[in-house]
Amino acid sequence: MLLAGALAACTVGPDYERPDLAARTGAAWRQPSGAVVQYERSTLSQWWRQFGSPELAALAERLVGENLSLAAARERIVAAWARRGVVDADRLPRAAGFAGYTRAGTGDRGLNFQGPPAGRNVDVWSIGATAGWELDLWGRIARRNEAAEAEIEIAVEDYRGAAVSLLAELALAFVDASTLHDRLAVARRGIALQQETARLAQTKVDAGRGTRLDVDQAERELERSQAIVPALQLALATAENRVAVLVGERPADGVVLAGDRLELPPEIGLGVPADLLARRPDVRRSERRLAAATAYVGATEAERYPQITLDGTVALRAQQLSTLTSGAPALSYSFGPGLTIPLFTGGRIDAAVAAAESAVDLARVELERALLEAIAEVENAAEGVLRTRERHARLAASATAARRAVDFARSLYDSGRRDLLQVLDAERALVQIEDELLVARQAAFVQTIALYRALGGGFEAVGQDGLMAAEGSGQ
Repeated sequence: MLLAGALAACTVGPDYERPDLAARTGAAWRQPSGAVVQYERSTLSQWWRQFGSPELAALAERLVGENLSLAAARERIVAAWARRGVVDADRLPRAAGFAGYTRAGTGDRGLNFQGPPAGRNVDVWSIGATAGWELDLWGRIARRNEAAEAEIEIAVEDYRGAAVSLLAELALAFVDASTLHDRLAVARRGIALQQETARLAQTKVDAGRGTRLDVDQAERELERSQAIVPALQLALATAENRVAVLVGERPADGVVLAGDRLELPPEIGLGVPADLLARRPDVRRSERRLAAATAYVGATEAERYPQITLDGTVALRAQQLSTLTSGAPALSYSFGPGLTIPLFTGGRIDAAVAAAESAVDLARVELERALLEAIAEVENAAEGVLRTRERHARLAASATAARRAVDFARSLYDSGRRDLLQVLDAERALVQIEDELLVARQAAFVQTIALYRALGGGFEAVGQDGLMAAEGSGQ
């Protein structure tokens, strides 16, 4: 116990202290009008459930369990645990057994200071064990172990960060596919309207009350609308394929079903900027990188000081194999401390310490940069949520007015008080506005997802099971 305390007291290098980032996190958000400043932790941890889609919720669960990128991130945790085990092993004594046979000889006129005399040949049989232990007087191994622990936590944050990004990507792909289903439905409704208009124009021509120009114009608009459908179908297939890959399966039809109506969450809380230190995996990763870099400074500085080792060897050596069992007559041993003092290294250690200290400064800058960018992402996404929802509301009102205009134009055309061109213009405007409305709604979802992602929502979805499994594999 006294030895352990003495060794801990001699540890060189700076002890890590979490940096004070109050200057970055102390101010409030820019707080665009209408934003809410608080959030429920449970809501943010599984934010995709706020969209009201059981299908999306089921896909998110599959992603957590089956996504291949997450599986790769778990394996990196396993590797980090294994590396920590390699470093930690240097704390303990080392022992190894050996056995061997050697035939040595010296010629009649030869001279051999480390072998048999001239003209002699001998057989040497040996069996024994060696052991050694480095006394970590200056904390070189302890600091390396601190760095290895931080590297494990870095791998964990990478895993959580991957979960945040992949869940957001899944939601974006799902929203794309759902929106494209709706846009195809709008396009087909528009095509049906135009087919009816073309039929009506042809009927009037047949009855002698219309012109061929009306028929040509109706058919032109019909073909124009039908040309949109293949592009939408291609985009839908691409979005569905993205969803399939994210949940770890081959692309297939029907990955995202039509008619699964998504709902925009009514309110999204921002919390306070300081929450990002606890919620954002990338910010936590940067903080752990600073801790690892600080530990490496101490490990490097310890190279300046003497290394003391305790080494020993116990062996049985004899010229005949049967003699090895005779005990003391064949016994040899050695035991004692060893001291290694760095006298001249050509400035290598100084340069290594300077590089390690520079890495600490770099990690500190990277942490502040990561936090600043995280705050900016939240600000941008919060503003985006408000503006896209405002646009969606205005387009919804416009679509309502456009539907009334189509009904009125068709009634006037049926009574002969308007020509077909006005009906076509009204129908085209309605289809265009309904499509714009869906695109605006999609943009509102995109910004909502971006805000949840910027707040670090979703890293809890991976839970502790995957991390414990990775820890167990690494150990």
